[in-house]
Amino acid sequence: MNKTIKKISMLSVAFLLSLALFACAGPAGAAGNPGLPGLAGLQGPAGDPGLPGLPGLQGVQGGAGLPGNPGLPGLQGAKGDAGPSGPPGPPTYLVADATTAGGSTSIYGAGFKANGQVAVTAMAAKGGMDKFLVGGLANASGAVELTVTVAADWPAGVYTLVAEGEGGGTAAAALKISESK
Repeated sequence: MNKTIKKISMLSVAFLLSLALFACAGPAGAAGNPGLPGLAGLQGPAGDPGLPGLPGLQGVQGGAGLPGNPGLPGLQGAKGDAGPSGPPGPPTYLVADATTAGGSTSIYGAGFKANGQVAVTAMAAKGGMDKFLVGGLANASGAVELTVTVAADWPAGVYTLVAEGEGGGTAAAALKISESK
């Protein structure tokens, strides 16, 4: 019997509670104020890259820039080997006609620079001093013809004439001077 009383008591309590719930139900109240926003969530992982875009159109050619500064000069190179000697120039010749003191002589030469200057000097001529005699221009083939009058007071003897040409040609000849008659 005790069990039956307990069942009835429990059913009675459940019935009373149900009545209380139905009796307390009224119209719905006004909405309450919204709550504060929640905290931001964690950032998600990056997405997959998209497809590449199409290439753009070629741009207009730009103007030329200013020239750059010149570079530093390079180091001096090593001196090269001496090259072979060049071919020798033509030989130079000189001839003088014999004359007398106070007379004139013709001097002929060849092998000098074409159209170059030629000077003729008598070596140790008067008093042991060199004496310039005559100068002139060689022709287009490097030959020269010069005439000079020898002073009347030159002692008789054989003298060395040296002709020096522009550009380095040099030649020697003997000049015989006899006493005037």
